[in-house]
Parts: sequence; C-alpha cells; structure tokens
Amino acid sequence: MPSVEYRMMRNQNLTRVQTAVQAGPITVSFMLIALIALLSLLYLNQVTKATSLNYRVASLESKRNELATQKEQLRIDAARLESIAAARSSQVAQAYTPVQNVNYAAR
Repeated sequence: MPSVEYRMMRNQNLTRVQTAVQAGPITVSFMLIALIALLSLLYLNQVTKATSLNYRVASLESKRNELATQKEQLRIDAARLESIAAARSSQVAQAYTPVQNVNYAAR
C-alpha cells in the first residue's frame, strides 16, 4: 500500500515523494490470525443470536399450543354447562317430580 507524501521545500516546487509500506512475514501472519479471530467472533455472535431467537420462538409456540388446548377445554365446558342449564329449564324437566323413597334391590 504505497502512500503519497507531499513536501514543500524552500525555494522549490511541490514535490511528490512516494513511500513504500512493507510488511514482513510475521506481521502478515499476525494480521491473518487477527482477521480469522475477528471473523470467528462475528460468526459466533450470529449463531448465538439465532439460537436464542429459536429458543424464544419455541417457547412462544409451546405457550400458544397450551393456550389453544385450554381454550378448547373451556369451550367444551361452556357447551356442557349450557346443555345442563337448557335441560333443567325445559318443559319436560319441569314436569318431573322428585323421588321421595329409594329402594335398592338385593342380589
């Protein structure tokens, strides 16, 4: 990566001096290791976020299924109670007389 440096000297025009940046094998190895470590951390961050969101979605789906089951049970209970109330208030049920004496047959 050459960089360009401009210098103004006394009684001279603007000159352009090109400086060369060189990196040795140890520096390149260090930069490569740092880049791999950074990419690994970014990957782990994304995997952790995805896992936590999947756990949250699974938890919410479980809760939704539980509430749907409870809703269905309440719907069944409401229908049963309505049918009992309708049976008690029907004209046929009103015509019944309560039983006074109960006799059980012996075997």
